Amino acid sequence: MTTTTSKTLDECVICREESTKLYQCCSNEADQICELCWSKLISSAMTSGKIGLLFNEKLSCVCCSEPIKRECLPKEIQTRINSILSTVPNTKNPKTIEEFNYTYNKSNELRHCLTNEKFIFLTQRHYNLLGSCIDTYIQSLIKSDPWNYEEIWLPIKDESTNDHHDQVNIFISNDFKTNENGCLILIQGSGVVRPGQWARSCCINESLDIGSMFPYMAKAKEHNLSVIILNPNQTSYVVVDKPVDTEDAASINKKENAAGEGTNSTNEKQDTTVVNTTSTDTKDNSTDEQILSTSENKDKKEENCDSDDILSFYLSSDPLPRPLTKKISNLSTSREHVLYVYDQIITKSPAKKFYIVAHSAGGDCLMYLLRKRQDKILPNLAKIAFTDSVHSLLPLDSNEIKNFFKANAIHFVASDEPMGKLIDYVYDFSRRPACQEVSAGHPKHEYTSGYSVQGVFQFFFPSDKTQDEDIERIKL
Repeated sequence: MTTTTSKTLDECVICREESTKLYQCCSNEADQICELCWSKLISSAMTSGKIGLLFNEKLSCVCCSEPIKRECLPKEIQTRINSILSTVPNTKNPKTIEEFNYTYNKSNELRHCLTNEKFIFLTQRHYNLLGSCIDTYIQSLIKSDPWNYEEIWLPIKDESTNDHHDQVNIFISNDFKTNENGCLILIQGSGVVRPGQWARSCCINESLDIGSMFPYMAKAKEHNLSVIILNPNQTSYVVVDKPVDTEDAASINKKENAAGEGTNSTNEKQDTTVVNTTSTDTKDNSTDEQILSTSENKDKKEENCDSDDILSFYLSSDPLPRPLTKKISNLSTSREHVLYVYDQIITKSPAKKFYIVAHSAGGDCLMYLLRKRQDKILPNLAKIAFTDSVHSLLPLDSNEIKNFFKANAIHFVASDEPMGKLIDYVYDFSRRPACQEVSAGHPKHEYTSGYSVQGVFQFFFPSDKTQDEDIERIKL
């Protein structure tokens, strides 16, 4: 576990290059490695998402498979590793991305506040808690200049209240109630994403221009469309002041989810997630994601936690404890959510035309809405754009829906082909796609909405000739 410096040249066990300074970072004295090779090994661990194992002394030496001692690594590498450790908040209940030493730069990319490095995966627990803070950050942007969207809590209650623990929030643009020209309806997929997001992973690893809905909101404004952003994933709320053991909570939630979501299955791959709920802080009007519990004693307990305890908390490979939850009344499934929002909110819009973008499982929710409210929604429905969506036409679907899809719907699918190129698939059992299918311009599912925004609006408005390179970066 030492650094070997000698006047004679010794050989690195990996690259076989000779050096006067080698680093022995495990108990095997024969395994001495040069600084360059150590740099490559640690960088590889960062890229593969295994760097958290180093802090738990579980990252094995490539030579002898014994745990690597990070205090014996070259100083420059230790400095970089310490910058990763600085992304661990000083609390188990973080509220902001700045507590993780991350911020979004002018290019809408998540970067380390001190080193300007991209996000580095530490553990799933660390990732989930950061993701919840990003949910809060994005929703705060939606409610601030220049967007100034209105937050609406559902189900609608007879009396106004500041207690929204048993409700779910959606957002409407400030012209939603007055804009007669048209309205854009945005429906995200399933999983951990909340209003304003298409994909959490893209918001973290790429940029808000790819993972968020801000580019769609900007294009809607260009075309004088009001906007409504749904929140179909948040179908439960945390039961206040009723703590429950993790195993019991997981068992109860599993049974509840099986009963409520049995008819709403999708093929979408999701991030590992925990139960989340949102509430409004009346002091700063921000939305907080409650991950563990709503108990007021939580912060008091943290006062007695030392830094080692907090570090162990974030480095743990165990999933976050899940609180006991209940289904939200009248919005207990994603399908119920979309139907309720249509009946209670969208029907009150004065818009003469409606345009819908549905991503992934959002397509299933949209099909459910069309079948339930066909006579009301079809007359004013202009066009639909699906992005790598889960949807299909059934034999019993009406001719009106089928004809609408032929003329006014498009599906941007994950593909290596250039964005907008027609995709010709061969289907078994003579199945045909529900509508025209074209490439989204990216092969990964979670990127499709971000990459196809230009194509979506060119489909909505064929006279829109703006090219991708002419689009200015969205100012948040």
